[in-house]
Amino acid sequence: MSFSGGRDSSAVLATAVDLARREGHDPPIAVSLRFARVPSSEEDQWQRHVVTSLGVRDWECVTLDQELDLVGDVASREADRHGVLWPPNTHFHTPVAELARGGTLLTGFGGDEIMSPGWVWDRAALVLTRQVRPRPSDLLEVGAAFSPAVVRRARLRRRPDPTPPMPWLTQDAATRVRRAWRDLALAEPLRHEEAVRHVYWRSRYLSVALDSLALLARGHGAKARHPFADPDFVSMVAAERGAAGPRHRTREMVRLFGDLLPRETITRVGKATFNGAFFAERSRAVVGAWDGTGVDESRVDVDSLRRTWASADPDARTYPLLQTIAAQQRSAGRNGSAEQCL
Repeated sequence: MSFSGGRDSSAVLATAVDLARREGHDPPIAVSLRFARVPSSEEDQWQRHVVTSLGVRDWECVTLDQELDLVGDVASREADRHGVLWPPNTHFHTPVAELARGGTLLTGFGGDEIMSPGWVWDRAALVLTRQVRPRPSDLLEVGAAFSPAVVRRARLRRRPDPTPPMPWLTQDAATRVRRAWRDLALAEPLRHEEAVRHVYWRSRYLSVALDSLALLARGHGAKARHPFADPDFVSMVAAERGAAGPRHRTREMVRLFGDLLPRETITRVGKATFNGAFFAERSRAVVGAWDGTGVDESRVDVDSLRRTWASADPDARTYPLLQTIAAQQRSAGRNGSAEQCL
């Protein structure tokens, strides 16, 4: 079990422990990664509290320095074997997959998505199911939800743009990205269960992430399973919720896992961040030596990308670009060496 100590991995670990005890299976083995030079990743106290509360007997802690750099040896081996994976931090699970050889790698992937509010027509669905008191502005929201696409699109344009600025993209590319986000929102059904089954479950976001994790695990002789992204779980949650989605993430966690986990774990706010472990010395070195080639300049503003990467905490949405550039450099180096030998 890839166990960070956050709510999602804690919920999966608690469920696995409970199931093993009830059905007589071997208990799960929790594996936590520690990064001494990345204070924001520190979750020791939360992890220990969950492990103690659940009575977990097998808990392994793997101490790392900069091994999981985005372009370090671990990530590079995975990219050379499978191609650049997405999300770009997929290689985070490599140390756990290595320990899971011959067995199964469990993760909490999918918890953020399926357990949280933020669906396009959340407010309209809550009003229609009488779970919230209507406001005057809800008339427009509900009306738009039942209207033709042109009206829905106009309503969505009046909302604050949910996409943070992407200065490393050219203006044309950024406009196309925002338009694509609006198109996705436009296609989302009003009923929550239909949005989950017909938009989220069929999304490229989910399918590519699951494929990447499966490739990584299989490369180390393991299977990958993600209970929050399991089709049966997703389908049952969608059917149970019906028309309206979750009003609050904590409320959903309490409802489903309140009998398995300490309440303070379920209701905690915030989580560890690992950007410092990913964008480390090797990444900075690649960025420092980059000559600006390897990207499509009709889509990427090279100077802005340099400034983004020079910041203290670069935007994670640029990580695939960095990994792609590094993969190209490795390939060019290998090809160059081969030509010299010939």
